[in-house]
Amino acid sequence: MSTLSTRPVAPADIQNELNRIWESLETTNVARACLFNLIFYTEKGHRTPYIQRLAQKVVEKFPSRVIFVSVDKTTNADFLKTEVSILSSSKGEFDVACDYIQIEAAGTQLERVPFVLLPHILPDLPVYLLWAEDPSKNDPFNEQLAQLAGRLIFDSESTDNLAHFASSLLNRYTQSRCDVADLNWARIESWREMLSMAFYSEDNLEKIQQAKQIKMVYNGQATPFFCHTEIQAVYLQAWLSCQLKWQFQDVRKKNGEVLFSYKKESGPIEISLSSTHYANLPPGLILDVDVLTSTDDHFKFNRSLEQMHQIAYQHSTLSRCDLPSYYIFTKAESGHSLVKEICHRGTSEHYLKVLNLVKNMDTLGQC
Repeated sequence: MSTLSTRPVAPADIQNELNRIWESLETTNVARACLFNLIFYTEKGHRTPYIQRLAQKVVEKFPSRVIFVSVDKTTNADFLKTEVSILSSSKGEFDVACDYIQIEAAGTQLERVPFVLLPHILPDLPVYLLWAEDPSKNDPFNEQLAQLAGRLIFDSESTDNLAHFASSLLNRYTQSRCDVADLNWARIESWREMLSMAFYSEDNLEKIQQAKQIKMVYNGQATPFFCHTEIQAVYLQAWLSCQLKWQFQDVRKKNGEVLFSYKKESGPIEISLSSTHYANLPPGLILDVDVLTSTDDHFKFNRSLEQMHQIAYQHSTLSRCDLPSYYIFTKAESGHSLVKEICHRGTSEHYLKVLNLVKNMDTLGQC
């Protein structure tokens, strides 16, 4: 992916400058493409470069008009800066390219942002908005930009309180009925699919209902962009309990673990989340899931550290041990979770159930 012809322009000259850039490329092998409008909103900070790289990764898969909005709330200055460029990626003998419009504002100029952005949304094409900030914080842009989009995509990594995040998303969904999604929810899609297949049979489904303890291990190695490494594991255990219709009791911390207690027909069950640290693996990556039942069945799902997209699954009892089988996850490249949420339609009913559960977990601490 490369950026061509980055040029600062006045807001009124954005479209004219884009036209001039494309006219200069008419005799080249660059083909213009646009499947939808993709708006990014973020406050300027240490995560801004990461969000920008995310935008570039997405248009490698789906060329679109990108409008990248960053606001600076740390300065007393007043400014509105706009730049235009072309994002290009090689597709065989042609380079497929799309428009990239960047808007940066601060101070009293912030209120101009929606008016600068609106004329550059291409009509008759879907509009997706990635809101890279915590939706539980009051921000007037949240409502203004959300009215332009058909799908709102959030990143729960942005929040310091997952319960408040869940409550805010549910309120947003109830009030607007706009589709909502979350990048961390997309990141555990392969685990949800694998567990669904592993316990699909009536026999295995009955056995997991007899579970008395479930242990999950995730990569707790934080980075400057990812601090809340436990969220994916929290989502996965919440999804599992929702699907099995277990009743949430409480959550607490003990000896570095997060312990969730549930009630089910056959008795209580505890789900524990613990972390290990691997600097070479993505932060928050779920590594192991162990299910132990009251009938002494043991279901073990173990991620290979050498081939992290390979999961070994083994079922054993006191009297026998089956040969392991293997699942292969789709390689999770940077931007892959956003691509997934762009591909999906509607709002996941499973995710809404998870949010309704997580919003009651007020004691969940974030780093």
